[in-house]
Amino acid sequence: MHTKDIVALFKQKGFRATPQRIEVYRYLCDNPHHPDVEEIYKSLLQSNPSFSRTTVYNSLEALRKHGLIIAVNIDNQRVHYDAYTDLHGHFICEKCRKIFDFGIDGIENHGIDSFSVKQKDVYYSGLCPECK
Repeated sequence: MHTKDIVALFKQKGFRATPQRIEVYRYLCDNPHHPDVEEIYKSLLQSNPSFSRTTVYNSLEALRKHGLIIAVNIDNQRVHYDAYTDLHGHFICEKCRKIFDFGIDGIENHGIDSFSVKQKDVYYSGLCPECK
C-alpha cells in the first residue's frame, strides 16, 4: 500500500498519520500472515533503527482503537495482528502455528439480539492441509 493511500485512509478515520504508524500499518498490509509484535518490531527495525518495541506497541494499539486493524487472540502465547478488518474467521494450525483467514457468512446473534455487540471472533484450530 502506498503512503498517500495510507495517509488518505488515516485522514478519513480521523487518525493522525505519523511516520511510525504509517510504517506499522504498511507492514501489516504487506504481510497478511498475522504477525505478532516481535515480528513486526524486528522487521521494521532493519529500515527504521530508531523504532522501539514501545513505538510498535503504541502504534498497534492506536491503529486497533481506530478500527484500522484487528487483534487476533487465537494463540495463547501472543497476540497477532491483521489489517483485514472485515468480518472473517481465523484457523490456527496446531503443528506449524500458521494462521489462515476464512470467510464466514450468516453469523446470527441468536439469543443476544438486545445486546450491543462490539466484536465477533470466530476461531478454529486443527491441522492445515500441509501438516495433515
